[in-house]
Amino acid sequence: MRLYAPLTFMLACCATAAAQPAAQVPASEIREYYDKAFGYYTAGDYQKALEYWNMVLRADPKQVTARNMIEEARQKMAGSSADLKGAFSRLLERGRYADALAKLEELLATDPTNPYYLKAQRQLRRIAALLPRKPSAARHWNAAASGILSWVAEKEDLPFAYDALRYAAELAPGETAPLKLVKVLEDEAPQLKLNDSKPENVGVLDHKKELALHDIYDSKYYLAVKELEGVLRLEPGDVVALKRIGSAYLQLKDYRQARQAWQRALELTPEDEQLKQYLQALDEAAPRKPRAKKTR
Repeated sequence: MRLYAPLTFMLACCATAAAQPAAQVPASEIREYYDKAFGYYTAGDYQKALEYWNMVLRADPKQVTARNMIEEARQKMAGSSADLKGAFSRLLERGRYADALAKLEELLATDPTNPYYLKAQRQLRRIAALLPRKPSAARHWNAAASGILSWVAEKEDLPFAYDALRYAAELAPGETAPLKLVKVLEDEAPQLKLNDSKPENVGVLDHKKELALHDIYDSKYYLAVKELEGVLRLEPGDVVALKRIGSAYLQLKDYRQARQAWQRALELTPEDEQLKQYLQALDEAAPRKPRAKKTR
């Protein structure tokens, strides 16, 4: 992380402000914002520094120096708010969505313009209104929780969230919350529904396994693995998915992963002769390397 000497910093700010004056805010006022922001920054009051650098950007969005310093201040604040963020993440993982929202409000108080916090706040307000917390460890609630976690995560995975919530709705058609959450997600990301190819009368996981099978036939093995990983995140014991992902890994010459998938499938279905043949053929084609002996 870089640090600016006050004189160098001020000269850079003044030059930037002079070169790119705001349409309605005088350059002198922008320089004043910079002065105050840097003063708060050096004093360790990163929240106040952020306020003034954001005032600079509102006056003139082209101010690169302010944008860079906002990122630096956020990194500084991340250390001081690490405990809050950790608590927020744990609440989210446990399915305590109303409590996670309350903790997020505390985080926002430390960094009111953080884009991720603002996005997560909007999402959690709608989620918590429908499902304040995960009611139990039933399969459908676990699927819904996996979907919500991928939805609200800093690195979101909306396609998986969509599949997980729809799968939860399939597992428990009498529950209204999963289907309502699907509608909220479709409202937030309408492309999910527009791009969905699943027939109405086909289950989510069955559709993903069928897509993966066609991907294998078309030699699109990486795509097949991605589809099947999504299935196994929701149903780790899905034997069909394990067999197919093993076949995809085999074609990718990832013999270790292929063997692991097929062995796991065989543990679940020990009478499956096809799996035994797969593993025997794999042992002949790619024998396992003996483990190196530990030296004392």
